[in-house]
Amino acid sequence: MNGSTPEIKHVVVLMFENRSFDHLFGAFPGANGILDESGGVKPDIYNLADPTRPQGPSNQTYLPVAIPADVKLAHDFDHNFGNGMMGELFGPGTTGWEAGQPINAPAVTYPSTNCGFVSTIAYNVNSSTENGPQAMSYFQDGSLQVLHTLASEFVLCDNWFCDMPGDTLLNRFFMHTAQTDGNLTDNQSIAIGVPTIFDQITAQGSSWKMYAPWAVKAGQLIQNSQIDSRFLAPQIQNSPSTNRPITEFAGDVAGGTLPFYSFLMCWLPPGASGQDTDTSMHPNSDIRPGENYLAAVYNTLRNSSYWNDTLLIVTFDENGGIYDHVTPPATVAPNSKTGRDWDEYLRAYCTFDFTLLGPRIPAILISPWLRSGIAKQQYQNTSILKFIQGLIGAPALNQRDANAPGLDSLFAEFGLSQPRTDCPASIAGYAGLPYADGDLSKTYVVPPGAEIVPPPYMAQLAKAYRLE
Repeated sequence: MNGSTPEIKHVVVLMFENRSFDHLFGAFPGANGILDESGGVKPDIYNLADPTRPQGPSNQTYLPVAIPADVKLAHDFDHNFGNGMMGELFGPGTTGWEAGQPINAPAVTYPSTNCGFVSTIAYNVNSSTENGPQAMSYFQDGSLQVLHTLASEFVLCDNWFCDMPGDTLLNRFFMHTAQTDGNLTDNQSIAIGVPTIFDQITAQGSSWKMYAPWAVKAGQLIQNSQIDSRFLAPQIQNSPSTNRPITEFAGDVAGGTLPFYSFLMCWLPPGASGQDTDTSMHPNSDIRPGENYLAAVYNTLRNSSYWNDTLLIVTFDENGGIYDHVTPPATVAPNSKTGRDWDEYLRAYCTFDFTLLGPRIPAILISPWLRSGIAKQQYQNTSILKFIQGLIGAPALNQRDANAPGLDSLFAEFGLSQPRTDCPASIAGYAGLPYADGDLSKTYVVPPGAEIVPPPYMAQLAKAYRLE
């Protein structure tokens, strides 16, 4: 890896929340998406009201539906492991995966896989509301002015998967540790003490920081409580390198002190009452503040001395219960631990042997050393860990990242002998929303008199896990 990418001296990962590949890039030209050559939805891309019965007058068919960038989805979609993702992939009642087969799946579903995204019950609404047709939504090409611009200018990966068919916490465990230590729940009071990529970077004598947006209200600085280190080992939780304000990232870039590895969190903690300021792109929040945040990160790096030796990776932790038509492939379990959990919503005992990846998610690799194009080879979020380990000469954390597809082939296919000089000098955001000016050096100020409210999904999560 060092020999194939000697120009990459800094890695920046910006991980957003809960969007599938088909949802964001299903209409992107040349990608393995949902549209045929004439621009219509492919005939095999659908969900049924009841996936255990074939299509017919009494069994409504749901096709992907285009939505504009300023539309917020009506609610969050179930993406827990047992009652969410298993049913969405293999049909209602599926409770797990073991030895290459789904557990308790219906004998027949229509279509045979990825059939239950519409019919799965959305746990955070009520006990009878289904995910519904918005789980099949997608953005038309060009409607997302930041993501679609960057995807057309750099490398879009259309065969990139999250590391398990589950929710935020589990996939972020994988992002930092290449395992979940056997956990199958999104209960965010959990912390695991296994080794992390941050420990490896420290052991190799290199540097890292985890940055997040902070805010100011009435002159008081408000730190971000949604920082990934809170569920990692104590030495990471308590490190001075974690939960640094995103303004510090801007300062590190400008001042020549950018660490080797930067992991960027994206949730902007407080918002004015009635104004959506969530920058995480989580469903039922406005996607545009997150687009602005991404543009500001790109602009910060693009106009700095670090541009020519930095790789910016934009990815998502998981698909959030939003439809994707590609069946997740098999993978290698991190270790011998089998996850078992009594699912509190399905009231069923769920089992997982960690030999199945989660659904496809978007990933864009941004560097002047890469030409534009669509990478078709399979990758996953733990491919990032393998890439970092290759740069610093560190071993794998476990069998998952050891066997993850490396990014060598991507650089071999899209890499250049000289850095590009035609990369966009800046990307414009959306006016009237956080980071519209593309400036990360200023802390977001909550308007005077505004009530601090969490984004809708955080309130739902607190209710679901009785944290409120």
